[in-house]
Amino acid sequence: MKQEDTSFLTKYGKDPGFKVPENYFADFNKRMVDMLPDVEITPVDVKPTMWQRVRPLVYLAAMFAGVWCMLTVLKNVNNTDPYAVGAVAEKLTDDKSNVDEFIMSGSVSDYDIINYEDSVVMSNEEEVIEQND
Repeated sequence: MKQEDTSFLTKYGKDPGFKVPENYFADFNKRMVDMLPDVEITPVDVKPTMWQRVRPLVYLAAMFAGVWCMLTVLKNVNNTDPYAVGAVAEKLTDDKSNVDEFIMSGSVSDYDIINYEDSVVMSNEEEVIEQND
């Protein structure tokens, strides 16, 4: 591979083959300006649209609404009742479909789980108990 590279270099050399004429960039700006056509620049009177005039006010109102929402949320977070968690837990355990999710959340000890499982009577068990009596 090394021999092929050297033969390629000896065959073609390191010359890229592209050459820039001398003083090409010295008067490039002048030649470019001479090539451009002479065009008069006329100012265009553009009236701002209704949205362009109202947009800053809408953004300002949105900012104040966001600040109000943020302060409302932060105020409610600081005023939480420590007993509200117990009330929510009680409401969750009243509905039997939520009990498993309440237990899975990890806020219930193993002792509580065992007591709960012992106290739950399935509907089929009630029928079996009634038939055996």
